[in-house]
Amino acid sequence: MNGSKMLRILIALVFVIVVIAVMLRMAGPNTVDQTGIGDSMANLATLAPKINAIELENGLNSIRAERGSNGWTIVSRSGFPAKAETIQEVVRGLISLKKSQRMTAKADRHSELGLTWPDSKNESRRIRVFAEGLTEPVADLIVGHTVQSPAGLYVRNRGEDQTWRCVGALGAGGDIGSPESMSSWMDGPVADISADELQQVDFDGLTMTRKDGQWTIVQPAPIMESEKPSTESPDAKVPEANPKREAMKGTLPYLLSGFQPEDARHETPEDLLRPNQLSVIIHIDPEHAVDARLWREGDAMWMRLAPGECAGEPNAKLTKSAAKWTGWVFKMPSWRAGHLNPLFETGSALPANPPQ
Repeated sequence: MNGSKMLRILIALVFVIVVIAVMLRMAGPNTVDQTGIGDSMANLATLAPKINAIELENGLNSIRAERGSNGWTIVSRSGFPAKAETIQEVVRGLISLKKSQRMTAKADRHSELGLTWPDSKNESRRIRVFAEGLTEPVADLIVGHTVQSPAGLYVRNRGEDQTWRCVGALGAGGDIGSPESMSSWMDGPVADISADELQQVDFDGLTMTRKDGQWTIVQPAPIMESEKPSTESPDAKVPEANPKREAMKGTLPYLLSGFQPEDARHETPEDLLRPNQLSVIIHIDPEHAVDARLWREGDAMWMRLAPGECAGEPNAKLTKSAAKWTGWVFKMPSWRAGHLNPLFETGSALPANPPQ
């Protein structure tokens, strides 16, 4: 083999090696990294039994839960008991996250992935996980937009510009974009007594009773005969629908059904003295009742629950629920508050001239 032919072979071989190297370099960042989302997460599964605090925040809200001798509590909710399953769900989600693609390492492009921090758009979330015996968090992550196919999200370590697309999910407990998702951290429901388990509801001088699965309002005593409008008069008005009465039937019997508060705080003496407070007495049976007090604070609606006058043998379900109420008042979820708003309107639910 002459020298020129050997040279051509060597040149071709070098060219092939260079092409392979370039292809590997291009493919390398997109390969799945099975070690987790970063060095800080590599030992999270090992440290999981020692995790004693977890904190999430975005530009609007934050929540922090800590584990103590009596279990998990939400310190950002006055120490209200936390739902351990939600905490475990978030931790399991973090452990299972896997890198699938290297994304931008330019800080000025973090906003495209929802990974800017601090974030004026309130799109990103910061998650910190702490463990016993360690002064620094086990994980300190910025979590951005979710992605599809395969399902995942964008993540970067706090303090690092490199971003990643990861496969996995943190579950509802890892999303604090809405009050509903934050309420999933709270132990509950704090009451779960369905309308079918009730016999009577008293409110605003009226009584509602259940018969054959339907709730009806018991009419008050008839007015004096002389005060009745003449049915023969052409000017007699047909009684108009009363929004407050309709709201009563559609809301009050269901007040204790699967009630999961949006927020909670310690009860204060002032809570019993709130102006324009509504009082609702919910009768489970002739011997057991619940005293519910509702009031507005700005755009929010709060409720205090307590056992009413009870006689006879204890009601096991009421006793279990009441143990969660002592010393607390609860913020209504916004969707429930919306249905209850008509009850706060001025004017009585009593009709001016009740039908006979």
